[in-house]
Amino acid sequence: MATTQKQPTLRIKLKSYDSRMLDASLTKVMGLLAKSGAEIKGPIPLPKKRKVFTVLKSNFVYKDSREQFERITYARLIDVVETGPKTMEYLQNLSIPVGVLVDIKVF
Repeated sequence: MATTQKQPTLRIKLKSYDSRMLDASLTKVMGLLAKSGAEIKGPIPLPKKRKVFTVLKSNFVYKDSREQFERITYARLIDVVETGPKTMEYLQNLSIPVGVLVDIKVF
């Protein structure tokens, strides 16, 4: 029996607090993946995560007076089903803005 080696698939997850910066980075990554000849699925928008912080305005007397702040995290997912000949080289030389987190997993 001959065993066929399965080509590894990549899962790229991008996260950011700013949706415009995330979309700009996403188009850059998608363009590089398309240029490398990779077969991709996505981008898949993931549900946004909302974190609410409640802070007292005064620390002693006015306990009922409070402020609420929120932080929203946006995320997108790209699955690279079949990598092209230069996919890994393009991903290593990728420049992403500071506010975007890129997580790449190999399956």
